[in-house]
Amino acid sequence: MAKLAKRAKSKEKSKTEDISVASPAAKTPTKSTKQPQTMEELLALTGYSLKGVKKGDVVEGKITRVSPKEIAVFIGGKTEGVVIDRELENYKDALMALKPGDRVVAQVIVAENDRGQSVLSLRRSIFEKRWKELAEKKESGEVVNVVLKEPVRGGILVDFGGLRGYIPQSQLDSGLAKQPDKAINRKIQVKVVEVDAKTNRLVFSQRQAAEGEALAKQKDVLSALTIGETVASTITGVVPFGAFARLKVTKDGVEHEVEGLIHISEIAWEKVDDPNKYLKAGDTIKVKVIGADPATGKLTLSLKQLLPDPWEHVLDMFEKDSTVKGTVARVSPYGIFVTLSPGVEGLIHISKLSPGEEPKVGDEINCIVEDVKPDARKISLSMTLKEKPIGYR
Repeated sequence: MAKLAKRAKSKEKSKTEDISVASPAAKTPTKSTKQPQTMEELLALTGYSLKGVKKGDVVEGKITRVSPKEIAVFIGGKTEGVVIDRELENYKDALMALKPGDRVVAQVIVAENDRGQSVLSLRRSIFEKRWKELAEKKESGEVVNVVLKEPVRGGILVDFGGLRGYIPQSQLDSGLAKQPDKAINRKIQVKVVEVDAKTNRLVFSQRQAAEGEALAKQKDVLSALTIGETVASTITGVVPFGAFARLKVTKDGVEHEVEGLIHISEIAWEKVDDPNKYLKAGDTIKVKVIGADPATGKLTLSLKQLLPDPWEHVLDMFEKDSTVKGTVARVSPYGIFVTLSPGVEGLIHISKLSPGEEPKVGDEINCIVEDVKPDARKISLSMTLKEKPIGYR
């Protein structure tokens, strides 16, 4: 009886174990063979992270294709980014210079167009290159081309490859300064004066570019001039320190125009305070070439050296111990200078003047010639006595 009960219990246990093995909950999990049905499932399956962009993002990319209609840039997204339309028109030269493989910095204008592409702007990348180029041009002194855009107070606005710059009135040539509004959209050559990308400050000079070109030309032809020769010239401008004169020079059978300076000390033998009293723009005069340096382009001229030197015959005009009449030209801490004749001055030393009785500029006075030194161009004078000294007989 006990054996039958034990055998029945064993069969029941075996049946329970079979049921446990057959239970679905107890099965070992197996890998699913189901194919991904959505992009999210595909990305989850591969572990790939899709890079998304939004309007205004600044991204780095690599140029993959360049054509007149569009430029393609790989920025790591599901499709290429493109540069199209107005940007290609406005910056065509700079963009067409790009080539596949070039790395650029772009800004997202449209996150995704109807073709699934990101629309990009390369203005930032272009402008960074423009600023760098201008800084280099400033250092080297090279000229650049700009387009005149709009006259403003004190100057004119210009365009350099999309960058807005400014030429002050003082840095325009005379023709453009007089009629700036008639030169709009004209291309001119300028030099870079100031360039600061951080403050967006860009200043050019047309005058420096023109002067640089004229100076280079002048250096080339100055060797055709001979020191000491007399040439015809035309006064082009009068300044406080002298006057500028233009003259013609022939070199290798070709006639050129060069400009030189008549320094204030070379206008007349007498002391000149105001060059405008002697010369004016448009005057045609003969001048003497006294300096021509092809290395610097500097040309120095003289007007007075074509006039008789008043000191050559000064001993015939002023004898020692003679009394002469003159006009006080100027007063200095060590005496007063008296003009005796054009180009000839004498000095009354301060020690020979009575305190409080010094003559003033413009006064006509009588003097006694104490000494004459033509080589040193000096005449020593003293005041004539107005009354007899005490004890004089």
